[in-house]
Amino acid sequence: MDTPVLLITFNRPDYTVRMLDALKRCKVSNLYVFKDGPRPNSQSDKDASKEIENLVNAIDWDCNVNKLFLNNNLGCGYGPYTAISWAFGLVDELIILEDDCIPTEAFFLFCAEMLHKYRENKNVRHISGRSHLTGHKCFEKADYIFTQYAPTWGWATWKRTWDGFDMQMRELKNFFETGGYSNQFASEEEVKFFNKRYKNTIADTSMVFHVWDFQYGLHSRANNSLAIVPAKNLIQYIGVEGTHPATEESSYVTLTVDEGFKANRHPSKIEIDLRYERDHFKSFVSPNVNFLQKIKLIVLQRLQRYKK
Repeated sequence: MDTPVLLITFNRPDYTVRMLDALKRCKVSNLYVFKDGPRPNSQSDKDASKEIENLVNAIDWDCNVNKLFLNNNLGCGYGPYTAISWAFGLVDELIILEDDCIPTEAFFLFCAEMLHKYRENKNVRHISGRSHLTGHKCFEKADYIFTQYAPTWGWATWKRTWDGFDMQMRELKNFFETGGYSNQFASEEEVKFFNKRYKNTIADTSMVFHVWDFQYGLHSRANNSLAIVPAKNLIQYIGVEGTHPATEESSYVTLTVDEGFKANRHPSKIEIDLRYERDHFKSFVSPNVNFLQKIKLIVLQRLQRYKK
């Protein structure tokens, strides 16, 4: 598999082991590895950091490995941003994996095919390996659809997409002056949700230290981007440890993967699938869903403490 792959790591060597096993199994031959530095005064981070370096340095399959190991910690925002920017300084297209997103072989084949097929189409800017609505009716006639909702748990894109991305979201002011999300979504509920969500972040100067995909979402929608989502899920999410953990019972963790997926049926048109957008918003984004997820998370965490 010759398509360049970026692996983003920090302080979870057990996750890195699983990821490297998957990359070896899929015969990735062009690998870029970024490791964020340990947090100040954290000996466990320093120990984990050294262990990850040793794991990467011990890669034993036929693979060209480029490494960027930091000594200082950039965090969950500028860390991934720096990693992706570094890699795109060297290549024009990338498959991007954080260490808690374990890929199937089908994921690499799908990304490589889509990167080639839509390389010259400037409207298509994102290829996701994660699919949360497998079995949805929108996949009855095609093996992938186009949407504005772009999961970043195992994904691929081109340098042209990343160019101009601003962690400070300075394009937000002009974006709202020209209509904001009223020009983006079909339903009024989605428009109100995203307008409120992003307007509330303008004054939050600390956000860039904690997230990067939030800003990437704005960059994508401000550029009228389309994302590709496959009919089957191709990424196993294992992120139950870290700054933004899920629970082991979460649907994000328990969602199964399809090892044999192939994109044999292509959409007849390159346009947003409104059925998918509506149901994705209702199932994973809307305020009501977020509230119920928070309640479920609290209950599960208390049950886990009780079991201990």
